[in-house]
Amino acid sequence: MFWVSSRPTYRQTFPFSIRSNPCQGVKPFSTNITSAQKLTYPIFLAIFPVLSFGLGTWQIQRLRWKVKLIEECEDQLSKPPINLPKRVNLDVLKDYLYRRVKTSGHFRHDQELYLGPRTFNNQLGYYVITPIERENGTTVLVKRGWISKEKLDPSTRPAGQIKDNVIIEGLLKGSEKKSWFVPENSPEKNQWCWLDIDTMAQRTGAQPVMIEQSLEGSPFLTNHLIQNGIPVGKIPNVELRNTHLQYAITW
Repeated sequence: MFWVSSRPTYRQTFPFSIRSNPCQGVKPFSTNITSAQKLTYPIFLAIFPVLSFGLGTWQIQRLRWKVKLIEECEDQLSKPPINLPKRVNLDVLKDYLYRRVKTSGHFRHDQELYLGPRTFNNQLGYYVITPIERENGTTVLVKRGWISKEKLDPSTRPAGQIKDNVIIEGLLKGSEKKSWFVPENSPEKNQWCWLDIDTMAQRTGAQPVMIEQSLEGSPFLTNHLIQNGIPVGKIPNVELRNTHLQYAITW
C-alpha cells in the first residue's frame, strides 16, 4: 500500500493528459499569398523605375533653372549701383533682385524689426531691419546687419542708432521661402523667424522693398562693430542653394 500510494501518477505530474494535444485547435500560420498581392508586386516593380526616372528628369530641369537663376543674379551683382527710383515699380521689382542700389534718408529706429536668431562668428544674435524714410517721403526697409543678442536692446547700442541722414548702398532682396522646420513669425511680438517683406512692410507702413546693406569698411573691423552694437552688414554675394544635382543623382 505504501509503495503504491507514494508513487506519483502521470496525471498528477503533468497538467494535461499525455494523450491530449496542447496545440489542438490552433491554426498554423498561413503563408498563402492572395491573388491581389501577386498582382501588386509586378505593378510596383514596373512603376518604380518609371517614377524614379520621372523624378530624376524633373530634378535635372530644376537644376538647369537654378543654374540660370544664379547666373542672372551674379550678373546683376556685377553691375554698378543705381539710385533707387522715387517710385518703385513693384511689378518689375523681381527683375532687379540682387541689383546694387543706393538711397538716402533717416532711419525710423522706433520701428526696428529683429530677424533671428542667427549666428555670426559662432555668436548668437539677430539681424536688425529698420525702415528708412527717404527725402521724397517714401519709406523702404533696410536690413542693416547683424547684432549680438546682448545688444538687442537699443539702449545698449547708441553708436548704432544714427539720427542724421545716411546714404545706404546694398542689394535688393526678396522674401525668404519658409521651410517646414522654421517656426511661424509673430509680428505682434516683433519675433521674425523668416524674412517676410510684405508683412514687415505692412507693420511699419513701408513699401515692400528691402535693401540688404553691404558691409562697410574692412571685414577685420567686425569685432569693433559687434562690441559697439553697430549692425554688421553682409558681404554682397548670391545666397541661393543648389541641391538639385544631388537629388537627381539620388533618384
